[in-house]
Amino acid sequence: MRRLLLAAMFICILATQVVADGDPAGFGMWKAADFTDHEAALNQKVGPDHSARETLGSYGNHMIRMIHRVGDGAPEFHAAFVDLWIVTSGGGTLVVGGSLVDAKSLGANGAANGEMTGTSIDGGSRHEVAAGDVIHIPANTPHQVLVPKGGEITYLRIAIPAK
Repeated sequence: MRRLLLAAMFICILATQVVADGDPAGFGMWKAADFTDHEAALNQKVGPDHSARETLGSYGNHMIRMIHRVGDGAPEFHAAFVDLWIVTSGGGTLVVGGSLVDAKSLGANGAANGEMTGTSIDGGSRHEVAAGDVIHIPANTPHQVLVPKGGEITYLRIAIPAK
């Protein structure tokens, strides 16, 4: 039981941001070396949608999430948020622009907040993305990550209010 408790405490420490006493409220900082541990943990939680995610920080009107994909992501569209991505490992193809095919609201609040998904993107442009790339996706822009067979991609998603 003691080992289990110590292991749980260690995992909690790994999953937290680096914040020192005296830092202002709302300050967050993550070290690049910690992302390897986060990615390994997420790799164990990959679901039927070929992805796993962890919210690293939530700050009222914006949040930072780590997303790990081992297969193609679903096409997405966010009316109320700009996506800023920082690819931390792996790579794939980003399809951006065009229009969602068979668009439908995403989740219980999807219709209210403009979150949409679809079956594909018609007419989008393709961009190869890899570790170190920084990507800005405007609100109201369809986008999808395609992951090559046997590949994976991990990125930080910073969701910023569009207005």
